[in-house]
Amino acid sequence: MKNLKELAQIYNTDKDTSHNYTKVYENFFSVFKNKNIQLFEIGISHGGSLEMWRDYFPNGIIYGLDIHPFNKDLGDRVKTFQGSQDNPKDLEKILKTAKNFDIIIDDGSHLNKHQVRSFELLFPHLNYGGYYIIEDIQTSYMLRFGGDGFYLDNKKNAINFFKSLVDKINFREIENPFANFNNNIYAKNITEIHFYHNLVIIKKEENIEGSNLLKNFQSPVSGKTLVSVRKIIKFLKYSFYFIRSLFYKFLDFIKF
Repeated sequence: MKNLKELAQIYNTDKDTSHNYTKVYENFFSVFKNKNIQLFEIGISHGGSLEMWRDYFPNGIIYGLDIHPFNKDLGDRVKTFQGSQDNPKDLEKILKTAKNFDIIIDDGSHLNKHQVRSFELLFPHLNYGGYYIIEDIQTSYMLRFGGDGFYLDNKKNAINFFKSLVDKINFREIENPFANFNNNIYAKNITEIHFYHNLVIIKKEENIEGSNLLKNFQSPVSGKTLVSVRKIIKFLKYSFYFIRSLFYKFLDFIKF
């Protein structure tokens, strides 16, 4: 059976001709190769990728969505839909059929707001052990896609949204008793984030590893003398840092 790069070249997909994605994907997707997976790709009208996925996953069901019509008949295992990735109703049509996916690939509009919004809508429908991929993340640095190459800390950049998920993976290591990460879907369900050139790969898995230094997001008070006093001092210290963080957030808010 041909590897992913060979199939990409046969079907002339830009995942190999313009990018180096297939080499990366081979490392992550080979474990799924002969399994009954469900893969969903956003952005299919430029062609080639659905055929590649169909052949690479011979037992998989392949779903595709594009705002433009897609009229090719690629067999019973490939199901295509017309619609916008930014329209929840269009995504619901697919979810009614597929329910959940093992691999989700966003190769759609490349607009920053769409990349983030699609992730927020679809991540709950990714199976444990599965991967969510955002291609062409370089648009985070380009003005016409809603990115910003001048102020790289711009919170509207999609790349900064995905960078922030690193904090979610490590949420039990954050010394801040005022923060509430326990109910965050990303903190609870992401264990890996991989950044490549123009590419982000996120693994969904239950994030259960605890901290080896903190307890309840605090550094424990050690020793036996003046414990109550030292706990009060620590609380005051945490309160100071909390107020300082609000000031920093305000500065970020007023930055143009």
